[in-house]
Amino acid sequence: MGVDPTVVRDVVVVLPGIMGSELAVGNKVVWALRKRTLISGILRLGRSLDPLVLPEGAGNSDPDDPGDPGDPDEPGSGSARRPRLARVTPVRLVSDLHVIPGLWSPVDGYDALLNFLRSERFHLIEGDIHDPDEARLANLIPFPYDWRLSCRVNGRRLRRAIVPILERWRSQPGFGDARLVIVAHSMGGLVARSFIELEGGAELTRALVTVGTPHQGATNALETLAHGMSAGVGVLSERLTTFARSLPSLHELLPQYKVIDDGRTRAMLSPSAYGLDPRMVDRANAFHQQLRTSAEHTAPTYELHKVVGIRQPTSTTARSNGDGFVVTTEIDARDQGGDGTVPRLSAEPANGRGHNVLTVSERHGSLHNTKAVLDMIDGLLTQDSIIWQGDAAPDGLGVQLPDMWTTAEPPPALQVVAGPDLRLRATIVRDGAQTGIRLPIGGDRRLTLPPLPAGGYRVTVDAAGPGSATITVPVLVWDPAAR
Repeated sequence: MGVDPTVVRDVVVVLPGIMGSELAVGNKVVWALRKRTLISGILRLGRSLDPLVLPEGAGNSDPDDPGDPGDPDEPGSGSARRPRLARVTPVRLVSDLHVIPGLWSPVDGYDALLNFLRSERFHLIEGDIHDPDEARLANLIPFPYDWRLSCRVNGRRLRRAIVPILERWRSQPGFGDARLVIVAHSMGGLVARSFIELEGGAELTRALVTVGTPHQGATNALETLAHGMSAGVGVLSERLTTFARSLPSLHELLPQYKVIDDGRTRAMLSPSAYGLDPRMVDRANAFHQQLRTSAEHTAPTYELHKVVGIRQPTSTTARSNGDGFVVTTEIDARDQGGDGTVPRLSAEPANGRGHNVLTVSERHGSLHNTKAVLDMIDGLLTQDSIIWQGDAAPDGLGVQLPDMWTTAEPPPALQVVAGPDLRLRATIVRDGAQTGIRLPIGGDRRLTLPPLPAGGYRVTVDAAGPGSATITVPVLVWDPAAR
């Protein structure tokens, strides 16, 4: 059967999540996984961290724009007081499995999503934001960005890059009414909302699809900023912790709901709690307040579609424990689940909850590559009637498995916590390999994984039977002696 080609009239922009853009300092690529394993990529980053650590006061000012004063009401704003930063260039979207241990969850690369959009189905013309000539008449724009910086900065950078591209595309006869369709994974959704709601992008945008976006934050960010990186990463732990705590972006992923549970009531996170940097937290809270205010006082002119991961055990609240806290999957004695990283309650903005929501039983790191999401994008681009797979599907799977463990500890057990009562199996494929090992999951829906060499893996669980659901968990096995 031939491909049914559809000429897409709009400009499609793809934004990755945190860690999802390759970064270079000068001519030296410091965060990329092309032609190297995940482990060597992490070690290379660890050896190049010094110029990537942001100095105190980096705030919301764009280091590449001398005329950008940041937020006028932000303490320390203004070019005269701006700290000098190393020139970091976002190169391209990360193509394969990537993670910085402890910073966020392992995430599959963006090649599957981009290759879907590059197919003959859509007749999109891909452009490179670093090459004005190549992007002169393009309507598929992967947008890498410096994920260390605040979403406000990257929202302004998105405006500067994408508005001229849209204007050139509209200059063609018959394309004057073209607009933007933005597909954004994880934190990329906050960057997109900053552009749309705070930088005048709403009137230029037809639709925004946020896939696993922590619109109201996640406890992962709180754990990293308060507790630091896992000691399991050895000599990198202290350096990665310093790096993580310097990032305005990670502070913007802190929970924006009543996350602190003292056993009687829940409360908002205090900016100075658990050793957090109060200025960084205040800036992050102000950013989210700006988004809320804009959404509450501006009539929507674009469609916001939210892809929400469900059925996966997900840390949702922080239970007070003396001077510290422990995370729990429950909120008000209920386990609402999520995608394993972003709680279900956080994957939508407070404004407009329950509208244009696609629920998919998948983990955060693989959510953007699922057929349900690709079908949804197809429907938006072509206006065809598309059958969404995974929309609260009764046979959706839920899997509990750590994101990371070390070669020095016993392998963990995989536990299937939701799904059909069918024969289950797991397939373990090492990053970069075409085949892996397939293991049956016992009648107790539990499988202790075999010892695995250090590296990145995809653990896929599926149920026997035609049309049964699958779920993929990206994981990292780390050698604590690696240097």
